[in-house]
Amino acid sequence: MPKQFKPFLEGLAVGCVFISITMLFQIPLYMSFIIGGLAAIGGYRNSIKMDQEKAAKKAQNQPSETKKDGE
Repeated sequence: MPKQFKPFLEGLAVGCVFISITMLFQIPLYMSFIIGGLAAIGGYRNSIKMDQEKAAKKAQNQPSETKKDGE
């Protein structure tokens, strides 16, 4: 799976879960779709943020070549 599709899939999954949960509480269908859409947007943004933090942490933990040469 390409990296660019991961946030879309995670957002879609979060949206589907929220739609199904709101339908259990017998909330009107249009409100379920609105809540699911907002949750999907939040899941998409959260996925991107988590990937950026993961890349930053990975870069921070790797030893720097220039730092070793200077010592």
